[in-house]
Amino acid sequence: MKTNEFQHLLLRTAVTVMACDGSIDEEEINEIKRMVETEIYFIGYNIDQPLRDSIDYVKVDCAKAANEYLDDLAKAELNARQELLLIEVLIRTIEADSKIQDDEIKFLQLVKSKLNISEEALITKFPKQMNYLIDFKNYGSLDGFTNEIKFE
Repeated sequence: MKTNEFQHLLLRTAVTVMACDGSIDEEEINEIKRMVETEIYFIGYNIDQPLRDSIDYVKVDCAKAANEYLDDLAKAELNARQELLLIEVLIRTIEADSKIQDDEIKFLQLVKSKLNISEEALITKFPKQMNYLIDFKNYGSLDGFTNEIKFE
């Protein structure tokens, strides 16, 4: 996947998981901005307008936005490194507000189900997150994100 397309996919990943719990916390937004400022995979990416647009879009209908994202992800041709980076962005966003919600884990598992990377590779890369990287509740087998999200 081309760099700019991948950067936008990473942003959508972060914004969608951030919204899955029904609140968009400032800590989560700050973590996204910190990633854009400091991580090489976001180099040259102008976040301001795409971030606003993405947040506005998920606020209208988060479940629909999540499922559209999952459909797009299933069609994306990501290499193994890009898949790991995508999971890293998910984890960093989930952990940003220090509140790991079940809906965020459900979304993480749905994302994992669209990727080719193994749980073993993820656990090796992210051992501290093993408790929610393993799909104990079989969320990854669901057809889509069905939770109705109401924003605070």
